[in-house]
Amino acid sequence: MNVRGRLIKLVTFLGGIYFFLEFVLPGTVFGVKIDTYHDQISNGFITVGAMAAGLGLINLLMQHGSRIVFLRREWPYSLALLSGLAIMIAVTVQDWRGTSRVAQEVAGISRLADFAGRIRSDHEGATEGVLPAPARNRSLREALDRLLARIEDEAGAFDLDRFVQGSIDHGLARGYLAEAGNRADAARAAAERLTVADGAAPDLAANAAVVRALRGLAENWRNLRNLEYEYSTPKHVYRLLFEGLFVALGSAMFSLLGFYIAAAAYRAFRVRSAESSLMMVAAVLVMLGQIPFGVWIWSGLPDLRLWLLEIPNSAAFRAITFGAGVAGLVMAFRMWFSIESESFDREER
Repeated sequence: MNVRGRLIKLVTFLGGIYFFLEFVLPGTVFGVKIDTYHDQISNGFITVGAMAAGLGLINLLMQHGSRIVFLRREWPYSLALLSGLAIMIAVTVQDWRGTSRVAQEVAGISRLADFAGRIRSDHEGATEGVLPAPARNRSLREALDRLLARIEDEAGAFDLDRFVQGSIDHGLARGYLAEAGNRADAARAAAERLTVADGAAPDLAANAAVVRALRGLAENWRNLRNLEYEYSTPKHVYRLLFEGLFVALGSAMFSLLGFYIAAAAYRAFRVRSAESSLMMVAAVLVMLGQIPFGVWIWSGLPDLRLWLLEIPNSAAFRAITFGAGVAGLVMAFRMWFSIESESFDREER
């Protein structure tokens, strides 16, 4: 075995033994905190996993890109795959940028609300090392004037014609605009009451009023901007590609599985032994107990169906779960001790 193979097995074993001991041992052993750096180590493994995803993307581009460049067999399918990947990434980035802009606007309003609340709490708690409340209120008022002026300009230029007249979204947008205007007026009125004169006793009620008005304004502005973004071009394109194309293709793929399921059910329900006869009788009883027609045949079929599902079926699934758990444990040990890699080493040799 080469050095590379030994290094891979060593790292695999150390990673497995670490998580095993972290799960078994308590947080502190002999006064030493073992779990001090567990979060950092877990984040490191997450980072490695993210790198693996990037490596998989690069491998996908190399494999299908070379097939397209050299016009190898079935290259149009590779072209369709990479084209869909590039288009979906571009549209998703645009969608992320749109939602980020909304979040940043709302975050700016929330930060001013937090600042107004911090001025009040610092004054009440006599916090040292901060500017006096009047000086901070002056900065708050200046920032608030700029924010409210921008919001009023954007609200005045808001296009309600993008929504269908009389629709629910049109009514919601008008309501959000009106409420945002009311909240902005309340914030401006509260800002006028802020104590800005040096040496004067601050009116903490005015700061609390600013906080309440800005919190309400942030909520209404978030709802308005999110509603507006739902009708933007990037959102329409994203919805077309994802909901109109991807989901439809997935539905078509799963619908094709119905034929395979029907064929498998036909083969499974063929009476060839006592076990298959028992399974077919149980399936017929469950199906008859599920539909109204079964009640007409016998009123006790729903109760029999429920008993079959809760008692024999649950016991069978519990046994399958135990078996799958044992198999998963065995597979975990094989991966931990790099037993699975032996077959690959033999194939390479």
